[in-house]
Amino acid sequence: MRHVGFYWTLPVFWAGFRQLDPRPEIAAGQSRTIRYQRELVRQWAARVGAEIVDEVVAMEIAPDRASPALLGDLERALGIAARKTARLVLVDFADAHGWRRHGPLWDRLAREDHELISPVPLDLDGVAFNPVEHFRSWRRADEAHIATKPEHRALILAALQDLETLAGPAQAEALNRAGFRTFTGRIWTAENLRKFVRATG
Repeated sequence: MRHVGFYWTLPVFWAGFRQLDPRPEIAAGQSRTIRYQRELVRQWAARVGAEIVDEVVAMEIAPDRASPALLGDLERALGIAARKTARLVLVDFADAHGWRRHGPLWDRLAREDHELISPVPLDLDGVAFNPVEHFRSWRRADEAHIATKPEHRALILAALQDLETLAGPAQAEALNRAGFRTFTGRIWTAENLRKFVRATG
């Protein structure tokens, strides 16, 4: 029983989490969700006598919607599995908790032989990790962040009042030097500042 682990997660822009290292061991240190999936799959493999011959990690492009962005990494994982005469194995969060499935991902998997593992609470370095509560807490944090959008907008507009004599690029540089960021945590550029001002005008 040879398997290739496939683990994926969502970005959290406001927390600065928008990139994932392609090396699973590094990605597991960046994302608790990736780490959880990797550990769960490895424990399952040890329990049933399976061999994890490779692992692939992936990140969606948006924090709140499914897209075909994962399919490139999924195809890479399927290609590795085919070359190594292995099956894909991944955690099925949707089935276990009644959540909406990732459409493009599951449509593609429907045409392939694969193994699904149901998520269960797990101990990660002495700390209990409950996937349901983990995702709920992130949802609450995300909702709390969204609620601060008017405050953020007012803060940036107030800062811009002191920069009225500067051109767009210089305004963006001044905001960045002062430690201001966009609502999604990016640095200011002349272009995104122009869009911000136009949207609030």
